[in-house]
Amino acid sequence: MKRAVKGLDHVVVMVDGIDAAEAAYRKLGFQVQPRGFHKKLGTANHLMIFDKDYFEILGIVEDTEFNAERRDWLKAGGGLANVALATDGADLAFDAFKAAGLQPDAPLFFDRAVEVAGRMEHAKFRTVRIPKTHMPVVGFFVCEHLTPEFVYRDEWAKHPNGARGILGVTVIAEQPARWIPELEKYFGAGSARREGEALVVDTGTQPIRYMTRRDYVARYPGVALVRPGDHPALLSVRVDSLAACEALLRANGVKVSKPDAGRLIVPPSEAAHLTVEFRER
Repeated sequence: MKRAVKGLDHVVVMVDGIDAAEAAYRKLGFQVQPRGFHKKLGTANHLMIFDKDYFEILGIVEDTEFNAERRDWLKAGGGLANVALATDGADLAFDAFKAAGLQPDAPLFFDRAVEVAGRMEHAKFRTVRIPKTHMPVVGFFVCEHLTPEFVYRDEWAKHPNGARGILGVTVIAEQPARWIPELEKYFGAGSARREGEALVVDTGTQPIRYMTRRDYVARYPGVALVRPGDHPALLSVRVDSLAACEALLRANGVKVSKPDAGRLIVPPSEAAHLTVEFRER
């Protein structure tokens, strides 16, 4: 059965200064894909491709009507901005979101040039965006890949730091439970589960965790927060070997902390206003 939402596809990290952000992520040990341009959207990006998902750093290169909200968001600092959801079809998602009362924008087509095996191709997408009025701290949108063969490629998923995929996203929210009704419009009834004061959202694949500021600071001690209010704060990335990842980061001069044996934390000062957590599972 086809589904409007079938998990997390990728995350978007907005950056103010894409050159510096690209250099930072290479220093973190990622294989950073060459810069792509979305002419229609006035944006440029670099991708870090994994086996089944990816994340991108995205910068503004030209002011357009399509990136006005992103420009406003950047004024308060960059960092993790959006979670793109996988779908079996943009039209299917649009109909489902409309029925749920999310007031989605009509599906938008865009593309970007990409070099594949020495040839220039065009990666093509259709997205469905949801207005800010229905944004449960995270900006969700649906992304339909029309040419996945120009995005998910085995040779692009090999990273010096051993990264293999996204483990989840963490959001700071002072009242996590208040977002349950809105989140269920995206992911279905019962998708948001309480864990004490926290909230764990089942997207269909990787979870999204909502935590109070107090609990977040306790779990990630010493990590400076990039925004004063509720905001998406952290990306968890799976690596083959935490020890090997740590050795590479320290050799590259990256500031990194190890709050326990199972986690490495890179602060936002090292990753374009995003906190990155490396784990093996």
